[in-house]
Amino acid sequence: MYVPKHFEQNDPALLLEVMQRHNFASLVSNLDGVPFATHVPVVVGKTDGIVTIRGHVARANPHWQALLAAPDALVMFHGPHTYISPTLYAKPNRVPTWNYIAVHVSGKAVIDDTVEGKLALLTESIAHHEPAYKAQFDQLDGGLRAGLVNTIVGFTIEVAQLQGKFKLGQHRLAEDRPEMQAWHAAGGENERAIAGWMERLGYWPSEND
Repeated sequence: MYVPKHFEQNDPALLLEVMQRHNFASLVSNLDGVPFATHVPVVVGKTDGIVTIRGHVARANPHWQALLAAPDALVMFHGPHTYISPTLYAKPNRVPTWNYIAVHVSGKAVIDDTVEGKLALLTESIAHHEPAYKAQFDQLDGGLRAGLVNTIVGFTIEVAQLQGKFKLGQHRLAEDRPEMQAWHAAGGENERAIAGWMERLGYWPSEND
């Protein structure tokens, strides 16, 4: 993706945090020579310095077959985002824009269609999203569970490249920031999240400064 230098974020820990917190991602690769996307929840982990992305698609979705044939994949994680009104700037010669956080990951996908592998993947997903559901999942009728597992195909992507873009108004003049900070802090979930990231990264002063 296009990343101007002042929006570039290379801290692996921050990028991993965004991926794990905003783990409903866009998986993109090629199918019959054209881009093909699937929007899918994933589990992001790190072991011995290696970051992996694990998820599954429906068996009826041709994406897994495309990944078998051409395993190079891009996974896009979308963090908080918000519209920025030009009325928030101190000077009138401004135009609307959008602040956002995005992380792009590339690597090769490995397809797993084994029952054991898919059950392990589902266990990881349940542990991440709703640990309390595990007991109920384990009590599902064996035949029903086997049938459900057969309707999905798993994948694992070992991350080869990470790219982060944190467009948070950090390039704006200091005189523009007070109004923006107050507006974000008083806004909805996305606006408050953007405000939190800007304060955390030192782009805006905290109340204690």
